Amino acid sequence: MRHECYFCHIRTIEKLIDKFRPDEKVAQNFIFSVHKLIDSKRELSNPQLATEIHRMAKSQLSNSNLYAEEKLKANDILLKEYPYWQTMINESEDPFFTAAKLSVIGNIIDYGAQSVNDDISAQIESFFQKDLKIDMTVQLKNEISKAQHILYLGDNCGEIVFDKLFIETMKHKNITFAVRGKPVINDATLEDATQVGIDKVCRVISNGFDAPSTLIEFCSEEFIEEYNRADLIISKGQGNFEGLMESSHPKVFFLLIAKCEPIANLLGVRKNDMVVSTSVL
Repeated sequence: MRHECYFCHIRTIEKLIDKFRPDEKVAQNFIFSVHKLIDSKRELSNPQLATEIHRMAKSQLSNSNLYAEEKLKANDILLKEYPYWQTMINESEDPFFTAAKLSVIGNIIDYGAQSVNDDISAQIESFFQKDLKIDMTVQLKNEISKAQHILYLGDNCGEIVFDKLFIETMKHKNITFAVRGKPVINDATLEDATQVGIDKVCRVISNGFDAPSTLIEFCSEEFIEEYNRADLIISKGQGNFEGLMESSHPKVFFLLIAKCEPIANLLGVRKNDMVVSTSVL
């Protein structure tokens, strides 16, 4: 594990302590337990470590949905703006590209170790003015046109509103949208997907696990069957990228914002660059 990743995990815990303000004894026990966990399981991947850390956080803070308020807020903000962005897509020169780009931009809504501006809408507008650093949207559109079964891996709340817009723009008849099995950070669950109406535009399933990623070996049989059946996978977000970047699946497109230096370096971009790519370049 890189030292940057260690500090990232710790920042997540510090933010949770600041958010819930437990008494000093609970806070100390929590932070020291996380340090011990990381030290004893440093061979695990970052998504696996994050899973165990957030399970510990739920137990220590006596809360099974640590970011419930933030999830609801992000979904509400983007749902209110839905008509605006839908018009933006429909009136653009290339609706597919615009919808794909917005889907990537939605990945900024992350309440883990990263910071989300209070004004989410302004942050989205700012990113909308930037170019995709790696742009394989033409290739993605071509693969979508050929695919019989598409599996779309969701990530964060708020972001999933843009995923819904992207799915509507694709106009594909066989898309399955997958969410997390249980609440973890501000990642979307079945309840969140229903709130924004993704179930009205495609089939929605749970992956059966509570990692802030897609870790195939731990997912449900239903999800694994869907994963193996899909001839195209659209993977949203850095967490899913970390879980699937060594996947043997022949057709995976990663749509994300590189939120840290290690991942940015791996992709050959800079931190906060936007990416639509089939693999690590």
